[in-house]
Amino acid sequence: MLSMRLRGMVLAAALAGAYFGGTSFADTLEFADGRKLENCYVRDEGTRILVWRQLADVGQPPEAFPRSALKSYQIERGPEWDRKPDLPDLSVTFIEVDPKNYSLHGRIQVDLFGRPLPTGAPALKSQGIRDYMEPNKIIEGVRTNYRPGEELTLTAHVKNVGFAPAGPFRYTCLVDDEPILEGRFTDALNENQEVTFAAKWKWRTGQHTVRFRIEPEHPEIATINNETIAPLWGWGLIYIVNPGRVAAWRECRNAYGTFSWEDYYRWHIDLMNQLFADSVYPAAPEGIKARVRLDRIIYATDVPAAEQARWKENGLADDQGARVWHDSPEELASGKWAPPGHAARNQTEWTLLHDLGHELGLPDYQALDYAGAEPHFAPDTGDKIGHSARYPTQMMYRPGPWLFGEADAGYLNFSIDKPRGYRGDMFFALPRILAVRLTDMSGRGVPGAFVEFFQRGVVVEHEKQAGGIEDLKYWSVVEDGNFDHPVSAYPVMTGRSDPGGVVRLIPRPAESIRTLNGFQRRLNGFGNIDPEGKRGLMLVRVTKGDRQAQFWLDITEAITAWFRGEQEYYEFALQTPFGSLGAPPAPRDVKAERKGGHEVRITWAPPSAEREQ
Repeated sequence: MLSMRLRGMVLAAALAGAYFGGTSFADTLEFADGRKLENCYVRDEGTRILVWRQLADVGQPPEAFPRSALKSYQIERGPEWDRKPDLPDLSVTFIEVDPKNYSLHGRIQVDLFGRPLPTGAPALKSQGIRDYMEPNKIIEGVRTNYRPGEELTLTAHVKNVGFAPAGPFRYTCLVDDEPILEGRFTDALNENQEVTFAAKWKWRTGQHTVRFRIEPEHPEIATINNETIAPLWGWGLIYIVNPGRVAAWRECRNAYGTFSWEDYYRWHIDLMNQLFADSVYPAAPEGIKARVRLDRIIYATDVPAAEQARWKENGLADDQGARVWHDSPEELASGKWAPPGHAARNQTEWTLLHDLGHELGLPDYQALDYAGAEPHFAPDTGDKIGHSARYPTQMMYRPGPWLFGEADAGYLNFSIDKPRGYRGDMFFALPRILAVRLTDMSGRGVPGAFVEFFQRGVVVEHEKQAGGIEDLKYWSVVEDGNFDHPVSAYPVMTGRSDPGGVVRLIPRPAESIRTLNGFQRRLNGFGNIDPEGKRGLMLVRVTKGDRQAQFWLDITEAITAWFRGEQEYYEFALQTPFGSLGAPPAPRDVKAERKGGHEVRITWAPPSAEREQ
């Protein structure tokens, strides 16, 4: 006999097919080998594409294809996509966990030296100057983790997000596939009505998962929302939204495959965890082990008041991050919210994952982009020397169907058991000694080159006495809390490469700070690096004889090395255009002239010397 759940799926599919009928125009999926799948329905999950082959299948488990097997897709959905079936749709919208753990959101203040410090709440106990190095003392007595054996209440929320009353259903709550609550709900659940089910579980150390699933005894619009899985070790996030906005989403179907705001945005939490697992690097060979879970949806007619209520009597928020949907004055005045646009609701909201990454402490790498400024110009073109990300296809640089970066993976795994609230303290995770290795075109070290380091975000006090030893010198910088300065006009450091082509960055003075996540800023080549990373760029000018070359040092390269285990020493590899000793010298006055089509004419003058000296 068919199980109750499978019988419901079959009935739902049959009724949906009868309701919609016919063939409708829909999405087109093109594979890398040239094949096409037309009149399907596509859901983009970054590393994979999920597909329903026909409208009757939407809301049932989709078919998955790895992104590497695909070339492109086009979303084109007609009015039948938004037609409402006269069916209920039970959804497990979220699982709430009590008691709550507190975070440091809104309670981290950055001083003029770029030091982030927990402060500003009655629960935080200041020890004076010791706060900078002993943040654990500040939060003493604050609940930030559960104790083994502590009893938790796991409350599953089930809501009818369909368009007809829902009948009875069975439910099961499991932790690590072990049932802790079972039963049958026999009452009717009207449209938009919610019911909750609470189970008790004693906390155990480790990565445990709670799963709540329902088995409706009637046809539904969808079955993919009949189960929610929450990682109990994950950081609990909250959504705050006006019920008027939620109601507007019922007017049309969304990319998840239902007519539910809750389904669409809970799916993004699941998607974030999937991308975490897929973000595999040398610094995270098993991917990002940290996880997130949707702990609450707060429906509020006064969204600002609900947002302010995040902070409790002790001054701390009892969530690990939030996404808040603010209402416009027009929406509040009219009491009407427009349904989401066709394009937006039928695609993945990548910006949400990017923003939630910030809630977990990840920086925005676009802060390291730099358009260039005087007096630094490229000698051949005269253009300002700018910088852009080395790895632009990662979630925290530009929102899109990308993985989280390697430094992100290292950071989240390193701080997996810590409360959220800091942001950008990963920039303190620098190898103890930093150096640059200069090589020529043959890969050999360039000895005796003069190297100047110009830093973004600083004003160099060049008129003051330089510090350092022998050929290595550094100058102090103005510390006024302004990290937005362009790359310095004067070098912050200079040095000369040794016989192997190596120049060490001088460990410059930096105000000490240790964060609760375990990152400590010590003396380092970047000095008082700020949590936004704006001082994390250095323009390096290398001079050898009458030749020059310029490079960027990007701090994210060094932090990635730290997470890979290179915590004592790291070299930036800079390959110059210089020839090796004895190699033919470079030609002079090289010019390129486009001749049309794919042809370019290149001219040059003979070199002034026979060999490199």
